[in-house]
Amino acid sequence: MRDTKRWNPANIKKHEATDESDSYKSALSYKDMSICKKCHNIYHNKRWVHDDELYNSMLKNKEEINYVICPACLKIETKFYNGVVELSGSFLFEHKDDILNLVKNTVERADYIDPLEKIENIEEDDEKKIITIYTTSEDLAQRIGKNIEKAYRGDIEYSFSERELFLRVYWKRDL
Repeated sequence: MRDTKRWNPANIKKHEATDESDSYKSALSYKDMSICKKCHNIYHNKRWVHDDELYNSMLKNKEEINYVICPACLKIETKFYNGVVELSGSFLFEHKDDILNLVKNTVERADYIDPLEKIENIEEDDEKKIITIYTTSEDLAQRIGKNIEKAYRGDIEYSFSERELFLRVYWKRDL
């Protein structure tokens, strides 16, 4: 009997999403101790880590370093994103700096958990009073949405894709 349960990224374990569902993470195989030449993350023990101490020690033997581009930087380079957070409302531009600081802090905490979760781009439309944030992972988009809703309230909506790892978050608050 076929499973007809609706697909939801929240039901996927982290290793499954990394290995099977995200083509950018599964398409390439990396040599252990490879360094991303853009963000300096290190591929070690079959996962990407951000470790400044290890990076600095590896720089001592520059000729032995295998430079690559990590999946997150590759997504940024090809403008492929897995999450979009759209912020709107009159409240947004009254508190824009505080909200963008919260986004920055959320990304810094996410980097500690998974260094492949990055912001690709932030677009501001002053005329429409909309800020759109593009992320390399649906988890980061969801985390940003939850943190903004928790801190500033407002109306939030999550729209998951049924076929691929993609999340669109809409947040709105008026004064």
